[in-house]
Amino acid sequence: MKKIVLFIAMVIFSLGIHAQDKKEVKVQFKPTVKINGRIQYDYEFLKRADADNGLNENEFRRVHFSVAGKIAKKIKYKVETDFAHGSLGFRDVYIKYTAGKYGNFTFGSLAEPTGLDMQTSSKYMSFYERAMLTSMQNFRWGSGFHYENFGLLDSKATFQLALTNNGSSSAGFADSNLENGMNVVARVAGTVLNDKEAHKLVHLGINYANRPYSDLKFRAENHMGADQTSGKYHYVFPGADNRTDLGLEFGSTFGSLSLQGEYKTQSWDASGADYKMSSYYAFASYFLTGEHRPYKHGAFGRVKPKNDIDNGGYGALEVLARYSTMNASDDVVTANVGLPQDINNITFGLNWYLNAHARVMYNYVMTDDNDALGNLNQHLFRVQLDF
Repeated sequence: MKKIVLFIAMVIFSLGIHAQDKKEVKVQFKPTVKINGRIQYDYEFLKRADADNGLNENEFRRVHFSVAGKIAKKIKYKVETDFAHGSLGFRDVYIKYTAGKYGNFTFGSLAEPTGLDMQTSSKYMSFYERAMLTSMQNFRWGSGFHYENFGLLDSKATFQLALTNNGSSSAGFADSNLENGMNVVARVAGTVLNDKEAHKLVHLGINYANRPYSDLKFRAENHMGADQTSGKYHYVFPGADNRTDLGLEFGSTFGSLSLQGEYKTQSWDASGADYKMSSYYAFASYFLTGEHRPYKHGAFGRVKPKNDIDNGGYGALEVLARYSTMNASDDVVTANVGLPQDINNITFGLNWYLNAHARVMYNYVMTDDNDALGNLNQHLFRVQLDF
């Protein structure tokens, strides 16, 4: 009997030791690393209506290289730089804490939440260049504090907030004059319809921004125009000290058909002057081969051809058209003699998706600036891939 009791005691003691050992074992998180990149190679042929010669150029529009991953279950990082034009520029460079239902808290550089077109990555945007409305923003990225929560109302709504400085991306976003003010950007967006099986979606959103004063420089939906002769506009607002933007967003998919548009107003605070600019765009796209534009986290994403070139198919074909316009108030025109009060763009395009990561693009853009610089015809070609 004693032997039996002793044996049982030894078994219980052994199980207790093993249980204690298991309790003390901690699983160590292994940091992750993922390498990404994109190449966009462009040709642009631009011609003013009354000009003798056109502007014919080519460039690497974007050459991005990034390293991203996690160093803990809830801590992410990303370092993305652009090497286009032989210079280094920061893009997504951040440290992010993911707090589940409480959202993501990020320090560093991210795209500011200024609208649907801006939130859609250049890898996935339908047109060669974003609509002119987005050019009213000085730069897509901002460095500072960012907050985002894509899980509101059972993942039907998104809230984003950014407090960013005014440093240059080519200088690492360094800003030694924070006393001059920062950018305050906020966005609320969501879906009122999202039938994933039928690929039916309706997105609505509103965004707001307040920024310290800066001149407004932009091109009419091309990138290589280097000056006003080839298409760059430069507006100034004498006496202004800051700018306020308010934007409305709409996006939808109904199977292979997609409709999207945005409206934005901008005003500069100045005593005795009414500096305002308003702009909007609307576009439609349709996949001849039956695909659709995917949507996630308040933006559109990667198109996946049903029959790509790796599986005996010809990829996906998308046809598209866009109208965009900008209008300036009388006081803006008075302060900027020679620059247009209205600029209008009409674009027709064709996208050929070889597979989910490679695409060939063509856009034909007609720009009418009421003869301020002369009507501009543009043939834009791009070959791109990402990995």
